[in-house]
Amino acid sequence: MTACKPIVLRTAAALATVVMTTSSFAVSLRPNKATDESVCDLAHDTNLFLGSKVLVPSVATKKDQVDAFFRLAATFVASKCKNGQALILQGATASSVDVQSLTEVANSACAVAAVARTEVRLPLGDVTQAGFELRCTILKHDELVARLNEIERADPMDALKARLAAAAQQADRGPSKSDSGSQAKKDCDKMTLSSILQGGSCK
Repeated sequence: MTACKPIVLRTAAALATVVMTTSSFAVSLRPNKATDESVCDLAHDTNLFLGSKVLVPSVATKKDQVDAFFRLAATFVASKCKNGQALILQGATASSVDVQSLTEVANSACAVAAVARTEVRLPLGDVTQAGFELRCTILKHDELVARLNEIERADPMDALKARLAAAAQQADRGPSKSDSGSQAKKDCDKMTLSSILQGGSCK
């Protein structure tokens, strides 16, 4: 075991609420999904499943959302998969968070030029939505482990989770008075036709 492995294992432990199903013959993110040892299967709808196990609120900054989903998926790949396996990821086409985070996982684990994207339909209740699937062969497992360790040193997962929780709590409380005051100040600073004709609306 290399020196960087323990950090990845600690990160994986911090994400213990993510259900991970593995055996000597299968590696799949979703439980009880039929697959074989040639595949590292994070389909279907990777981030939807991860988000059902770990809080990643949509009110958090886009950077934190992308980072969280990247770490969740990449930690699974780093801790459960290996070089030579076919990596499968799926996301919603309309979600820029899905596109960015899952593409980053694929590019970090595989040769960028070898990542193949296809359009798919993802089930969403009684309907389906436009989705995409990324497939490639894992070739950069060690590099992925090293990158996760580097990210963890720069921004610990506990700190990221705290920011995500704070964003969710702030959304529940609604905008603060200071936020409302700042917005009012911004509105007062805007020069509009109405404000010109009325001589200004800010006192």
